[in-house]
Amino acid sequence: MSEGKVDKGEQTEERIDQGRREAVVRLAKYTAPAMLAVLLSVDQAGATVACIPTSIVHCPPPPSDIRLKRDIAQVGELDSGVGLYRYRYLWSDTIYVGVMAQEVAVVKPDSVLRGADGYLRVDYGRLGLRLQTWDQWTAAH
Repeated sequence: MSEGKVDKGEQTEERIDQGRREAVVRLAKYTAPAMLAVLLSVDQAGATVACIPTSIVHCPPPPSDIRLKRDIAQVGELDSGVGLYRYRYLWSDTIYVGVMAQEVAVVKPDSVLRGADGYLRVDYGRLGLRLQTWDQWTAAH
C-alpha cells in the first residue's frame, strides 16, 4: 500500500477506537470518577466493557460509602441496629434503599471492603439484603 493511503480496515479500527474514547470521555464527564472503577473494566483484548454480573462474571459490589451519596433519609433499621436508608448516588437521580458502609463497618466489619478506588463497599449478601431501588423496596413493603 502506498504511503499516505489508509486501508479501509485501519480506518474502521480508528473510528471504533475514537468512538470508544469519546464514549469514555462522555461517561467520565457525567459519572463520578469513583463509579468508573465499578462500571468499566478492561478485557484481555483491551476493549472497555461494562461490568454486567452473570453466573460466570463477578462484578464488585456498588459503592456503599456515605461520601458518594446524597439526599439521605433513614427509612428503617436492621435487627443489628444498622440503619436502612433512602438515598441517591452523587451522579444519579435514581433513588435507592440500602445501607451506609461506614455504619456497617462498626457492626459487621467482615461485610465491608475497600475498593481499589478507596471507597467502601458492602457485601449485601452477608447482611441478608440486596440493594434495591426505591420503587422495588416500596413494592415489597
